[in-house]
Amino acid sequence: MSALMEEVAALMREVSAREILPRFRLLKEGDVEEKSKGDFVTVADREAELWLTPRLEKLLPGSRVLGEEAAAADPGLFRLLESDAPVWTVDPIDGTGNFVAGRETFGVMIALVEAGDVRHAWIYLPVSGDLASAEEGAGAFWQSGGNVRRMDAGRSPDDAGKISGAFNVRFMQEEWRDRVELFADRVPRKSSYLCSAWDYTGLARGEIDLVTYHRMMPWDHAPGSLILREAGGVLRDMSNGLDYKPRTLGGPHLAARDDRAWRYFANAIRNGKS
Repeated sequence: MSALMEEVAALMREVSAREILPRFRLLKEGDVEEKSKGDFVTVADREAELWLTPRLEKLLPGSRVLGEEAAAADPGLFRLLESDAPVWTVDPIDGTGNFVAGRETFGVMIALVEAGDVRHAWIYLPVSGDLASAEEGAGAFWQSGGNVRRMDAGRSPDDAGKISGAFNVRFMQEEWRDRVELFADRVPRKSSYLCSAWDYTGLARGEIDLVTYHRMMPWDHAPGSLILREAGGVLRDMSNGLDYKPRTLGGPHLAARDDRAWRYFANAIRNGKS
């Protein structure tokens, strides 16, 4: 692993130890706000992003951070992605609703985007200490309990009756929502992580077969898109078949463990079949 990969991983572990885990299951009155219905932010989100931002920018001179909480306060920051200069996308706590509820299914996500493409990616799961990371063209790796192994999404089952998936339809246009929900009704096993960090690491490790998304905020999808791709999977827009790019903010997108599975599932969703 390159020095940059190690340095960012170290920052993620430190911010988790300093700002996130000490507040897990110990949030006080006033520590949680609702940005919109069901969309939470906590003092841990804000403090973690504030701690990470100057340190990431220092690692790579000339880079800027596009963080979820900063962008919520100043949507003009999205313009950073229009430049070819390096941009860090930061989700200080992905799965904040789970964090607030005391569930362990949350993560810290960072990606480095240059010229509109994801070049490096990290997903850290603070409770377990597991880390997924990827460099463009160099593979994706899973670090757990002191062991490191290459991530391989593998192949989805040929029998559609054995697949598992997560179906996020919030924000989808009605036509696509209806198609996805019809398909989902026929899928025997459904994931309910409600957390992109867990969805993408599950896909890249071959634990689930597909996930649907619509709202494509870069901090939610840039890290996972590279990790999944380097593990052999794909993330594409179902309406046009184009690979996901961080400058794309809308869907409907489908993530799958391999190209064959993506084509099969995308066709089944479009045609209302399973």
